[in-house]
Amino acid sequence: MDSNARLILTISISIAVFLGFQWLGMALGLHPTPTEPEAQQVGQLPPEGGAAPAPGAAAPGDLPAAPGSPAPQQRAAAPERTVTLRSDELDLGFSSHGAGLVRAILLGPKGQRQGGKDAPQVDLTEGLTPEDPVLFELRLGENFPETTGVRAPCTLGAHDDRSVAFVCREAGLTIEKRFTLSGARNLDLDLDVRNEGPAPVGGALSLVVPARIDPSRQSSGGGCGGFGGSPPQPTQAICRHGDGKIARLMPGDDESLLQPPGAASFAGFEERYFLAVAVPFQPSTCELTSPNPDLLISYLKANTGSLAPGASVKLRYQLVVGQKDMDFLEASSAQIASQNVVANPRLDETVDLGFWAVIARILLWLLRIFHLVIPNWGVAIILLTVTVKVVTLPLAWKSMKSMEEMRKLAPEIAELKKRYGDDREKLNLETMKLYQQHKVNPLGGCLPMLIQMPIWLALYTTLQTSVELYNEPFISGWIGDLTSKDPYYILPLVMGATMFMTQKMQPMQMDATQAKIMLYFMPIFFTAIMLQLPAGLTLYIFVNNILSIGQQMLLRRQMGLPMIGAPQPLPAGQTTIEVKGGGKGKKQR
Repeated sequence: MDSNARLILTISISIAVFLGFQWLGMALGLHPTPTEPEAQQVGQLPPEGGAAPAPGAAAPGDLPAAPGSPAPQQRAAAPERTVTLRSDELDLGFSSHGAGLVRAILLGPKGQRQGGKDAPQVDLTEGLTPEDPVLFELRLGENFPETTGVRAPCTLGAHDDRSVAFVCREAGLTIEKRFTLSGARNLDLDLDVRNEGPAPVGGALSLVVPARIDPSRQSSGGGCGGFGGSPPQPTQAICRHGDGKIARLMPGDDESLLQPPGAASFAGFEERYFLAVAVPFQPSTCELTSPNPDLLISYLKANTGSLAPGASVKLRYQLVVGQKDMDFLEASSAQIASQNVVANPRLDETVDLGFWAVIARILLWLLRIFHLVIPNWGVAIILLTVTVKVVTLPLAWKSMKSMEEMRKLAPEIAELKKRYGDDREKLNLETMKLYQQHKVNPLGGCLPMLIQMPIWLALYTTLQTSVELYNEPFISGWIGDLTSKDPYYILPLVMGATMFMTQKMQPMQMDATQAKIMLYFMPIFFTAIMLQLPAGLTLYIFVNNILSIGQQMLLRRQMGLPMIGAPQPLPAGQTTIEVKGGGKGKKQR
C-alpha cells in the first residue's frame, strides 16, 4: 500500500479512536455512574402560607457544614412561604426555608431535554431532597458562633413580580436577602448583614449551589453500553479561580474536595448545555465538594471581617441561570466587568470547545451569520459546507493534479521496486528522487482531507457543546435535533453512498486489490461511524461529498479523464500521458 493509502487509512483509524474513546469511556465506566438517590424528589411548591414540611425536613442530613463552621443547631420548623418569579426564559420558585430557589425551570424549546417536542423542561433543582440545601442558600462559617442548618426557616419579606426578599436571623445576625430579576436569565442577589448582638462578631458567609446527579445524563442514552442516542450531559461543580482556570469536579473523581487557590470569579454547577452560577462582587474563594456519589456542592465564601454591635456589611452577587449561549454569557460577563467592581468572569469559557476551540469558534461565528440570513441551522450547515469547499477549491485542484501525476509515475515506481526490492533505504531514496524530478508531492492528494479533518472534529465538538444548535430541527418530521443522531439513519446511508462515488472517481496509486479494499472499506467504515453521531455533522459530510463529486466531474472534464471509475493503468513501459487543459490549444505530457 502506497503512502497516500496509508495516510488515508491512518486518518480514518485516528478518527475512529478519537470518537470511540469517548463512547467506550462511558460504556466501560471510566466515569463511574452514580446510583439513584434514595430520598424523595421535591415535588410541586406548596401554596404561599402552606403546611409546614414533614418533621426532620430541615435536618442537615449528609450535607457537610460550611467550610470551617461548627455543627449546626437544630431549629424548630416554621411554616414555609413561597413566591414565584417569571421571566421570558425562567420559572423560579423561592422558599422561605433556606431563602433560595426550590424550582428553576427553563422555558422554551432551548429549555427542554433532548427527545423531541414532548420532552420535559429542564429544572436545575431537579432531584434535590428536603435534606439538601436550596439553590443559593446562605451558610455561616468559621468564627461565627453557629451556622444555619439546611433549609433553616426565614421570614418572607417584601416581594412583587420582579423581586423577593427574605429576612434570616442567625448567630446574633440579621441577614436580608433580596433576589431581583435583572434579565431573562440573570438575577441580582443583594445581602445586608447586620450585627444585632451585644458583642463584635465576624466570620465567613458561604453561598451554596447544590446539584443532585441524574445517572441517565452522565453517559449517552440509547444503544448498547452507552453507544448512540443523545450525547451525555454530565453534571459538574465548577469554579473559575485565581490563575484563570476553571476547576471542575464530578462524582467519582479521585478527589471529593477541591479548594482552588486564589480569588474566585464564579462558582456553581453546569451540564453540557446549562448552568447555574454566582458571580461575586467582593473578594471570595470557592470550594467544590462531592459529599456522596449523588450530590455536588459549590461554596462561594466571603469574609465579613469584624462587625461591631449595630454595624453591617453589604454583599452582592450576579446569578446566571439557564442555557450556555455564548453570546449571552459574553454579554453578561461584559456587563459585570463594566461595573468596575470585579474582573471579567468570562462565563462564555464554560462552553468547553476542547482542543479545536479556535476552529470551533470560527465555525460557530459563520453558522450564526448564515442563520441570520436563513433561520434554519441545517441550512446554515449547508452554507458553511459550501463556503469551506469554495475556500479549499484551489487546493483541491492541485490535489487532483498531484494524484494524477502520481498515477502516471506508477510504472516507473514499479520498476524501482523490482530493481531495489531488497534494499528498502535505496528504494525510498530513488522514489523520492523520482518525485522531485517530476515535481510531485506524494502527500498532495491528501491535503484536502487533512484540512477537512480538523473542521469535522471542530464541528463535532461544536454540535456537542453549543446550545445554539441544541434541539434545533432541520426538516420537521425527520431531523428534529441537529445535535442528535438521525433517527431513521437516512443521512448516514446516503452519506456512505456519496462517499463510495467520490472514492470511485478518485485516482488510485495502488494495485487492483488495494484499490478495491479502499473503494469499499472507506464508505462502509464512515457509514458505521456516522450512524450514531450528530445529524448536523453527517449533513456537513454529505453535502461536502456532493460538492466533491461535482468538483471532481468538472476537474476530470478539464483534464480529459473519464467521468466515472478510476483511470486505467498505463501500458507497460509508458510513463507519460497526454492530458487536455492548461490553456486553449495546449496539451500537457
